[in-house]
Amino acid sequence: MDIKTLKTFVTVAKIKNFSAAARELHTVQPTVSRHVSDLESELGVKLFLRTTHQVELTKAGDALLPEALKIISNDKRVKDLIRQSNDSVECQINIGYLATASSFFMPKLINSFSASHTNVLTTLHEMTAQEQYEALIENKIDIAFSRRQPKLDGNLFNVEEIYIDRLVAIVPKHHPLASEKSLSISELRGEKFILFRRAEWTEMYEHILHLFQESGFSPNITFHPDNMRNLVTSVSSGLGISIAPECIKFIAQENCVCIPINEINLILPLYIYYKRTGSNAQLLDLVKTCKEHAPIIQNMLLS
Repeated sequence: MDIKTLKTFVTVAKIKNFSAAARELHTVQPTVSRHVSDLESELGVKLFLRTTHQVELTKAGDALLPEALKIISNDKRVKDLIRQSNDSVECQINIGYLATASSFFMPKLINSFSASHTNVLTTLHEMTAQEQYEALIENKIDIAFSRRQPKLDGNLFNVEEIYIDRLVAIVPKHHPLASEKSLSISELRGEKFILFRRAEWTEMYEHILHLFQESGFSPNITFHPDNMRNLVTSVSSGLGISIAPECIKFIAQENCVCIPINEINLILPLYIYYKRTGSNAQLLDLVKTCKEHAPIIQNMLLS
């Protein structure tokens, strides 16, 4: 039983409504339902009787409620005690980031921030876009470096653009096309392609397929990589070519070449997302540092 799950249980018990509890917790109703379901599965009992308009505690739920309140209270007491005993740490900022899209600038950015915030503990968490979405709404991270997150509520989260990326062709270093300064889609006819699955890359995947269709052929997709490094390794091994964001060049410099594609005009911004309310001064300072570094980051990508 983790504290977040217990807090969800207590909130539902107090409000007696899953949707209202989600609003109270600044999250979404499916997350509240999942927390309660996980807790019920762990304990092997039903905690709520669900009716059309509200929920009521079962006998097991009644028994758990005072104990849950004690556990939550003790958790806060212990955390306060630890914080008071460690005056050197003012606060902690948890950062979620997309690996390939962020790693090329993250060290310089965090070093710059930490130099003027020596009493802030900053932790980095490599995550997929979906993991970032869930971590943001569940308060597991304070800020996310992510591609567009259309499911995030704009009333709850601020968004700032950090840089703009573009799609390029990724070919092995010794590929016949490797010396080209730019390519047309038609020149890629007959190539084997390594692309992420449509469900993982919907907007970009459909944009690429549409361009191929306009050129009169469909790409021969032979492999779906698990992540960017898997994609680079596969292309480097001569298993095919790919189309991916240009930031991939920072992990593919030795074995692959990135080449602009004339017909592709889809831009791929990287954003930071953080909550509109409740952000401490240190997190807002990090946001300020990100915005100050944005032109530098853009130049790193273009160089």
